[in-house]
This record gives sequence, C-alpha cells and structure tokens, in this order.
Amino acid sequence: MSELSRRWTGTLVIVLAVALAGCAAQRTAAPGSRPDVSDPTRLVGMWKVTGAVADNGNIVGLTPSELIIYRPCGELMAAWNADVHGSFLGDISGSSGDCDPLAPVAWLEKTAAYRLEDGNAALLDVEGRTVALLVPASEPPRPDRESFAITDEFRRSFADTATLPSNLRPAGRAELVGRWVPVGGVQASPKPAHLELRGDGRYAAWDGCNGSGGGWTVKPAGTVLATAGVSTLIGCDNVPVGQWLSSARLAGFDGETLVLFDPQAAELGRLRRAKPAASSTGRSNSVTRGEAHVSASVPSNGSGGDRSAD
Repeated sequence: MSELSRRWTGTLVIVLAVALAGCAAQRTAAPGSRPDVSDPTRLVGMWKVTGAVADNGNIVGLTPSELIIYRPCGELMAAWNADVHGSFLGDISGSSGDCDPLAPVAWLEKTAAYRLEDGNAALLDVEGRTVALLVPASEPPRPDRESFAITDEFRRSFADTATLPSNLRPAGRAELVGRWVPVGGVQASPKPAHLELRGDGRYAAWDGCNGSGGGWTVKPAGTVLATAGVSTLIGCDNVPVGQWLSSARLAGFDGETLVLFDPQAAELGRLRRAKPAASSTGRSNSVTRGEAHVSASVPSNGSGGDRSAD
C-alpha cells in the first residue's frame, strides 16, 4: 500500500469514528432527562372506554380536577393522580343520579400505570398488562360544567422529581407491603398512628385520630404515587402518615427505615415496620368505598359504628 493510500485510510477511520460518536451523542438523553418520561397533561380530555366489561363504550372525562365516568345511571366521580414515569391511579369519591359509589369499578381499581400510544391511552396493571384502552371521544355530556383548561400550575404539578439521596436504596413494591409506624416521638393516642400498604394497591392510614385511604403504586427507581382519599376531620395532636404518603414522590430505605420524600427530595417522614400485634383491644372502623376506601383501627371508646369497605 502506498504512502498516499495509508494516509487516506487513516483519515477515513478518523471521520467514521467522529460520525459514530456524534450518532451516539444524539441517542443519549439530555442531562436531567429520563427515557421513560411521559406527559400526564395529555390524559386530560374526553375518552371512550374499550376493553373493560363494566364500562365498555362508556365515556370518561379527565379534567385537571377529577375523573368522571358517565353511566346510564348518572356519574361516578373520582380523584386521579399520575406522574411523568407512567404511574396512574384513580379513586372513586362520589356519585350522582342512581349510580352507587360503593360498587367496584374493576378496571379503575386495577389500574396502576398508563401508556400513551397513537393518540390513545392504555391503562395498565402493576404487571404491565392492559386493563382498558381509552380512545378519544367527542364533546363532554356536560360542557357547562367540565373544564379542561390546563394551567401552568397544573403543568408544574407534574414536574419530574429529584432523585433519592445516594445513601438510600429505592423501595420496591414487595417490601413496602405491610404495616408501618412513624419513627420516634411519643403518641398520646391509645391507637398509635400507622400506615397499612396492601398488596392490592390500596392503603389505609390512621394518624392517631383520623382515618384516610386510597391507592398507591411504586416504580423500580423508588418513585411512588398515591391518591389522597377522603379523611375524617377530628382535631388532635397527630402524626399525618397518610399525608406523608399522598404527598410523597420518592420512597427509599435507610437501613430498615422507610423514608418518604416530596418531589424536591425533601424528607416528609420516617417509618419502621410494625411488630405483629399479639392481640387487639380496639375495633375496626372503615369508611365506605365511596369515601375513598378509608380503613382505620380506632380505640374501643371511639365514636362511630363499624362500616365495612369491602
């Protein structure tokens, strides 16, 4: 090979190397971005439910403030929450007409995630299986009431979260299931505050005098999402464990201690796994399914009768 040929060959190798490096840089996500980021604001609108037996063909309205299922009997209203990592939760909180807010809405209760595809929204369970498909629908049945305006504040509410502190490991779904109690402090309530995370994606919280509940889910990186269910409103010196969870966007473990963080990675609270109780002297007080599936244990001298959520 001549000297000139060797020079051209060397030049070609360098050019190819630079070109490949440039392609790789284009494929690499920009600093601070994540490849699994979705836009929850695209869920706002009118949708037709397909693939769900109970509501197949029915219309669902997703406004910035609530989720509405339109049925022949009337309407079911639900709180909903989502994040940029594909998590989605909905929680029935009321009804109109003859619709029963206590009746299970299986597809909504199973939904833990969403995926936007070809203008549709696929609702997924915790295993990633499709529960229902939402396809675009026409104008809302009640255009005088629903507002689909997306404000800057609404957009900011879905801003990507910070990351867990490096000394914590992300919390996984399996190890979160169970009962948790706040770390430290002395609680005056006969029934101390606790947080019960169920394997079916529901939770029940008791802050010392008020019960609350809703849905919860977590991603492998420790990003957590929960709905804020209806709560009783008794004033007391409490530990707001339910509010910790509904405000949390990150969950990690510091050793055996569960730590919850807000979207800016500010610590909300710490919990430890509760020791199994040898016996129970209280009674169960459960707010109905239509009141956000609240379930809490209250002292035997507490007010209110027994009401089952299931």
